[in-house]
Formats: sequence, C-alpha cells, structure tokens
Amino acid sequence: MKRVRIRGLVKLANHVRQEISQPITSDRLAQLRENTSRSIETVYRVLNDVGAHLDALPAPSRKAYEFLAGIDFNSVETNETSSSLDFVPNSVSFPGLKSYLNNLLDQIAQGPEDSKLQQVYGSIQKSTGNIESQIRIKNIKPEQLKSQARLIRGWLAYFAQRENFDEYLAAIRRAKAIFHEAIPEARKRLGSVLVHFRPMQGIYRVRWYKNATLIQLPTPMICFGRDTYRLLAEQIFQKIRNKQQVLDAMLGESYQQILSELDLLSGVVEQTMGVHYDLAASFDRVNATYFNGSLSRPRLVWSHTFTLRKFGHYNQTRDTVMVSMSLDKKNVPEYVTDFIMYHELLHKTLGITWKNHRQAAHTPQFLKKERCFHQYRDAKAVLKKLATEQQ
Repeated sequence: MKRVRIRGLVKLANHVRQEISQPITSDRLAQLRENTSRSIETVYRVLNDVGAHLDALPAPSRKAYEFLAGIDFNSVETNETSSSLDFVPNSVSFPGLKSYLNNLLDQIAQGPEDSKLQQVYGSIQKSTGNIESQIRIKNIKPEQLKSQARLIRGWLAYFAQRENFDEYLAAIRRAKAIFHEAIPEARKRLGSVLVHFRPMQGIYRVRWYKNATLIQLPTPMICFGRDTYRLLAEQIFQKIRNKQQVLDAMLGESYQQILSELDLLSGVVEQTMGVHYDLAASFDRVNATYFNGSLSRPRLVWSHTFTLRKFGHYNQTRDTVMVSMSLDKKNVPEYVTDFIMYHELLHKTLGITWKNHRQAAHTPQFLKKERCFHQYRDAKAVLKKLATEQQ
C-alpha cells in the first residue's frame, strides 16, 4: 500500500486539543474551526490526488485526522472575559534568544581568559533576570512559551548558578581533550575542536567547518566523565556501535537529575484537562480506591502525540505521569484511563528494582498488584484493541 505523509497534522491536532480543553474566546474558537476545516480539506484533496484512502496515512497522522474530523466545535466552552493580553499556548518567544545562546556557547567553547568568562557568567545572570521579569510582568504561563524559548529559559536559569557554570567549564575541558585525541589527523590540521552543551534532541550533532569541528551535545552531558566522552568520541569519529552504553549513561542518576532541574527551571507544563477526560480526576479516583488517598499527586500530563502502543509512562526523577492522548476519546471508557493511571502509580509506589544489572519494572509483585484493578480484564482488552487498530 502506498504511504502518504502530510507534515504537521499531529502537531496541529495536539495544538487544537490543548486549546479547546479549556474555555477560549469565540473569536479564537472560530479561528480554530477554520484552520481545522482547512486542514481536513487539504488531507482529503491530497489523498484524492494520489488515489489513496485514509489508511495510506501513517498511524499517528491518521489518528490526528480522525481527532480533528471528530471535534464538535459547538460543544467547546467559550469565555468572553479573556483579555487581549492573554497569550495562546506555544506563542510567546523572546526575539534574538537563540542567537544570544549560540554566541554564549561559542565564547565558552573557545576557552577564553578568566576575565572574559566572568563577563559571560554576568551576562547569563542578567539575561535570566530580564526573562523572568518579563514573564512575571506579563503573567506569561509556561505553556504559552514556545518550546525553544522555554528550553533556553531553563538553560540560562540553570547556569546562572555559579556551581553549575563551573561544572560546564570543567565538562568543556574534559570533553575537548577526549574529542581532540579521537578526531582524525586530517581534521586536526584544519583547526580547533569546539564543544557546545545545549538544549537539543538526540545524542550528538557534528558541524564541520573550514577551521573548526563543532560538536553539539545535550546539556545534561556536562555530568559525563572521560570514559563516557571516549565512548561518544568512538561513536562520532570511529563509528563504533556503542550507542547503548551512551544511552545507559543518559539514564543514570546524575544525567536525569540535571534533566529534571532543567525541566523545572524551564517551566513545567502540567496538563490535566483533556478534551474528554481530566487526569486530576482520574488520579483522585485511583488514589482513593487503591491507595487509601495516601499518595501525593505527581505531575500529570497528556502525551504530545497519538502513541501507538505505549499508553502511559512514569518518570521517577521528574515524578511525572504521562498518559497517551490516544485515550482521550469519548469511545474509550473512563476506566481505561483509570487503569493506566493505576499502572503508572504502581511504578511510583513500588519503584524500580534491578536484576542482573538490568532494570526490572514489571516484577511478579507488580503484575500481581496490577491485577487488583477492578476492571483489569476489560481495560486490557480495550488497550489491546486500540493497539491493533493503530498499527
């Protein structure tokens, strides 16, 4: 079967879903209705032009289309008291912030004198102060910041703390020495090795320039020691297949702790309200029924995409329960969302054990307790059907 890919469909569905999960103005609702209608027409036209059916879309895109096509805009709650100063989700950025960050990273990577580094540190402190002041004055919520602005906000706030800035400098020295050893001789003759620790996806990025080699790494990698940088160097320059070892280091306590603090400083976006279900209400039901109301509430968020098989996740470091927005549909029974909530809260209460140097989350004890859910068989059956439908 011919596959048809339409970019941006899942992102649009998630954006619309976030906005209509809370009261919005009539004007904004009309805009969303128009944008959604236009997107649905585009999908229909593209499929028609190539002679394909909806099944030709990848599963996430197909689910996003079905969600958009099924929205009842007439039932969305409106609130005409919203002021013109309100910002819609994912709309606020700070002009020049990315360029400013790149300039900071370049300055630090070049290993300047202590007096210059002190100026850089002072600039970070001043910038994070200015950003927090604007956010406070304009009452900007974390979810209203664009993703990039939110991540850079967290980066600046983290390294405005002197001990963290010093850790960054030490990491630059460790990493640069290892990468310089591993880089091919032909590249060494062309110039220096520069290292950036920055907000980014993936494990690494490399940029080759005439007089330098730039290696970009995720910020929490500042905690890595020489051995882990050597693994990275082997992967980057010698194409040695040691990705799993690097991923294990990224799952380590030090890495996850930095990641968690960056997340907190960026502004945690807790999103409990869905279009059909409220995760806070689900937590309250599950907590009262199965844990005697004894659990403190973790952060509760819906996923940012229509996941195909993984319907929930608990992050121990961040104390966050994620539930797939694939379950936030009127044809999915409420008890299914509650079962996923129960499953993830079991992870919170039982923790992670280790067996033969491997994490063991679904232990016999866990599986026994999981079956205590009142509608266990029914919930598992619905989830199995959903996973089959989404393939």
